[in-house]
Amino acid sequence: MNIGKLKKSDQFCIYLRKSRADAEAEKLGEGETLARHERILTELAVKLGLPIGKIYRELVSGETISARKEIQSMINDCYAGMWKGILVVEVTRLSRGNQGDAQTIMDCLRYSNNNNGILVVTPTKTYDIVRSPDDEEYMEFELFMSRREYKMIRKRMMRGKLQAVVEGNYMGSYRPYGYDILKTKTGRTLVPNQEEAPIVKNIFEWTVKEHLTPGKICKRLNTIGVPTYSGDPEWSVSSIKTILTNPTYTGKVRWNDRMQVKTMVDGKLVKSRPRSNHTNQYMLYDGKHEAIIDEITFHAAASHFHSDKTKANLKLMNPFAGILICAKCKKTMIYQGYNKRPNTPPRILHKSSQICNVKSAVLKDVMDAVAHALELYIDDFEMKIDNLPVVDENNILSQLEALQKELIKQEKKLPKLFDAWENGILTDDEFTRRKLVNKERIESIKKQMDHLKDSIPTKDEYEEKIMCLSDALKSLLDPTLDADIKNTYLKSIISSIEYSRDNNTEFILDVFLKD
Repeated sequence: MNIGKLKKSDQFCIYLRKSRADAEAEKLGEGETLARHERILTELAVKLGLPIGKIYRELVSGETISARKEIQSMINDCYAGMWKGILVVEVTRLSRGNQGDAQTIMDCLRYSNNNNGILVVTPTKTYDIVRSPDDEEYMEFELFMSRREYKMIRKRMMRGKLQAVVEGNYMGSYRPYGYDILKTKTGRTLVPNQEEAPIVKNIFEWTVKEHLTPGKICKRLNTIGVPTYSGDPEWSVSSIKTILTNPTYTGKVRWNDRMQVKTMVDGKLVKSRPRSNHTNQYMLYDGKHEAIIDEITFHAAASHFHSDKTKANLKLMNPFAGILICAKCKKTMIYQGYNKRPNTPPRILHKSSQICNVKSAVLKDVMDAVAHALELYIDDFEMKIDNLPVVDENNILSQLEALQKELIKQEKKLPKLFDAWENGILTDDEFTRRKLVNKERIESIKKQMDHLKDSIPTKDEYEEKIMCLSDALKSLLDPTLDADIKNTYLKSIISSIEYSRDNNTEFILDVFLKD
């Protein structure tokens, strides 16, 4: 591990960040991650004789650099010339974000320290991307693989949370007022808080029986000295409204009530969690926990708030809500039931329109067609897995390393060709011929490297697709499941289904999967 000759003024820093895998390992009793990593890196610094000027401890998790304050501070300090190098347990601790974040890290390592670059020191290797193109190639590859692994972990976690909610577990980050969170071997649920649960009952009774407004309820609670959930000095109207419109108090669990929405504002990624009044992503199932409020009382209280009354009273009947659209106008197709004609099967039809008229279809026929499409997708992904080449990623890295060395060798030949031509050693024709050969060789090497990078197997992604497709197919064919559950599983894998049908022809469905 070659650090090179150090000056007296050279200083190094340590960057510590906990990953999702670390958090799971800690639950199994493997000890506190940051403390263990700090000990490893401190011992490494002593062994290599590296003076440590500061330790950056990232105590909060964040998908992007913008969400991690410590790495922002470290990057600023690097550009200020404070550090010769950074010690991390592995380079992936620096970034698992998008390509923009990876580029931010690479730019910092390349252009900091008066363009002399920043070293990255790990227990297994030291990276110097300014002086070693090989190191730069390695780092870019590792950051790319880290991002790929991160996306797979997130998909599995979301799939696990979805299943947990369907089974009735409470998966919210914070407990609702009136309950405490109880974690068991079989799940995560709620138990009534002995002091707060009676207050919740009072809030609903005052609303329904005494017709008090949220403002008057706030005044009453403040007057009798009831402490707030957040520790604020007084109750707020929004807190009362949140309680009165939360179906959790009736023994339900909900998910995606406030989905995170990412938008670009003035070139920056802005995250928000607006309250959702639509049902496309909203999930509401029977929970494992005890209800504090009966449904009649809850509906009576919720009737004061139109948006939540809609959620509470309407039952989703269309398993394709939000994803089945007209192929011509892209408007959502709707469900049509016939309660007064029990022998008439429900249909999928186009909303009333003066410019787009598409013939309807029986819902059961559409469900069978979608099920067939899912089966074809599963067969296709299984075939792709069977046809995947067996690839040794270590071998790929070795080949990339060899090609990188050959590329450097070929690039170094060009200045020598110019020198030979200028000194009259080579004629014009011979110089042109050799330069062309050199250029073609360089382009060939780069194409080989690109091909190797693209040859990384995608078996994990295919298997994940098959699992999601199989879950969606099983739910669609299960007659005991409600439409909202079928809809949730379908939306986990399908981005849209385009429906088209002329007057005297069979309908056609184009099913598009999510990336």
